[in-house]
Amino acid sequence: MPSSQANRYDAIVVGGGHNGLVAAAYLGRAGLRVAVVEARDRMGGPCGTMEFLPGYRVSFSNSPGSLEPRVVHELELARFGLRFVKPDLVVVHGFPGKCFIGWRDKARVDAQLDALSPGEAGRYHRLLAELEQFAQDMRVSMFEPAPDLIEVARRMTTPEQKRMFNRVFYGSLTDMLNDALGSVEAKALLSMVAMAGNLTPPSMAGTAFGLLLRPLSLASLSPQDGAADHDPRKAALRGSTGLAVGGMGAIVDALVACCRHHGVTLRTETPAAKILHRNGSASGVATASGEEFAAPLVISAISPKIAFRDLLDDAAVGADLRREICGMEIRGSAFKIVLALDGLPRYAGLPPDLDPAVAASTQFRIGASLDWIENSILDALRGVPSETPIIWGLIPSATSPGLAPAGKHLMSVNLFHAPYRLREGSWATEKERYGNHCIRILSDMMPDLPDRIVAKRFISPVEIEAELGLVEGNITHGDMLPGRMFGARPHWAVSDYRTPLGGLYLSGSGTWPGGYITGVPGHNAAHAVLADLKRNDPMKENRA
Repeated sequence: MPSSQANRYDAIVVGGGHNGLVAAAYLGRAGLRVAVVEARDRMGGPCGTMEFLPGYRVSFSNSPGSLEPRVVHELELARFGLRFVKPDLVVVHGFPGKCFIGWRDKARVDAQLDALSPGEAGRYHRLLAELEQFAQDMRVSMFEPAPDLIEVARRMTTPEQKRMFNRVFYGSLTDMLNDALGSVEAKALLSMVAMAGNLTPPSMAGTAFGLLLRPLSLASLSPQDGAADHDPRKAALRGSTGLAVGGMGAIVDALVACCRHHGVTLRTETPAAKILHRNGSASGVATASGEEFAAPLVISAISPKIAFRDLLDDAAVGADLRREICGMEIRGSAFKIVLALDGLPRYAGLPPDLDPAVAASTQFRIGASLDWIENSILDALRGVPSETPIIWGLIPSATSPGLAPAGKHLMSVNLFHAPYRLREGSWATEKERYGNHCIRILSDMMPDLPDRIVAKRFISPVEIEAELGLVEGNITHGDMLPGRMFGARPHWAVSDYRTPLGGLYLSGSGTWPGGYITGVPGHNAAHAVLADLKRNDPMKENRA
C-alpha cells in the first residue's frame, strides 16, 4: 500500500538493534524526523531483554565492556536511566583446580601473574603497552571511516612499527602470546579477549589482530573524551565499564527512551521487505505487510549480507557489488545457555579471603589454555560440538536482582564454538545433549551448580539465526579478522557507510569498526548522514 502522510519521514532506520537505536537517536537529536522499523516484537537485538524462562529475563549478550563512553555521554544515556555498577572484580577465569581473579586493583592482578611465572606481570603489561603504542602509530580512528590496510601499512616507517604490523596482521595469536608470555594461564587470559566469536583457530595468521581492538578504541579517544590513562577499560585485564543495572537490556531501555525524547517513531513487528528507490536514490522502505514508509534517507542497521540479499536489487546498488556482498562467507558458532538457579553457586579454587557472593557478581570465563581454545575451534570447523567449549558467563541477577524471581538467580552463558552445521545429526537432537555437557564443564568450576538448577534453556546457532537475524549465528555479522576489517568492512565500495544508492547508508556490526555492544557503527553512520546533509544544505547548521 502507498505510504500515508503519517508515514513520511526524513530518515528510516531498518533494524532496532543497539546500533540502529544509536543512529536514530543521533539523527533525532539533530532535528530529523526519524522512524525505526524492527522485525521482532522488541527493540535491542542481542542486547534487548528477553524472558528466556518464566520470570527470568536476560539478554543474549552479557557484557557492556565494549560500550563506547562517547556514545553514552553524547546521548546522555544516564539522563534516561542508564547506570553501571562496578564490582571490585572484572572477571573470574576458571583453570583446573583454581581460579584467576581479575581485580580492578592492578597490584592484585600483578601478584597473581607473577605467581604463575616470575616476571609475568611485566611481560603482560609490556605486550599491552606495545599494542597500545602501535594503535597510536596507525593513526586510525574508530569514529571515522577506516583506510584500507595498504594505507595503514604505508604509515609504518620505523623498524619497530613494521615489526608490529607484521606481528599483528600477518602473525598468529599463538605466536604472539608464546613470544610474549611465559605461563599457560596468562596466554589463556588474553586469548579469550582476542578470539571471542571468530571461527578461526589462534594458530592461524591474522588472529593476533583480536588483541588490537581495545587499543584501537583507546587510540580513538579525543580530548573531550578524557585521558586514555583514566579510561576504566584500560585495566590490567581489559576491565569493562561495569555492569548495567537492570542487565544489558537497560542499555536498550535508555536508548529507546532517548529516541522517544527526540521524537523518533519506534515500530516493532514491522519487518522490512524492500528498500525503495527511484532515479538512483532511496525513497523509503516497504514492509512485509505492504505498508510503506517514505523518506529520502534510509539507514540499514542489519547484516549487510541480508540487506543486499533480501532488501536491495541489482538496479539499486549494482549487480557486481550485490553479488560480492551476498557471497561473503559468514560462519557462526554461538550457543546460548540460560539457567534458573535457586541460589548462587560456589566457585571452586577461590582464594580463602574472597567472599563467594563477590566472586559471583562478575563475569566468569572458561578456557584453560591455547590448546583448549585451538581444539574447540578446530572441532567446530569439523562440524563437531567441542568437548572443550569456550565459555563466557555472568549471573546478572547478582547485581540486578529484578531479573529473576525473589530469592532466585539467573545464569547467562555464551558458548563458542558450536558449529552451525553439524557433521552428524541435527541441533534438534543434539541441543540438549550438548547443553548438558557444557553444564558438566561448568560444574568443574562450580561443583554445586547442577544441584542449584531449577530450569534450563539451550539455544543453538540455528535458533539464534532465526531469532535475531544473525547469519549462521555470527554475533558480529562476519569474522573480525584483518581481511574483513578497515576499508574492507563490509566491502571496499561501501566502507564509508555510504552506498551507490543515494541516501542509503549502512550501519551495524557488519560495518567498521565491527565489534560487539559498542554503538560506534550507529554513531558513525548517523554522522555520515549529518555530514552529507550539511554539505548539501550548509544553512542547516542544526543538522551538522
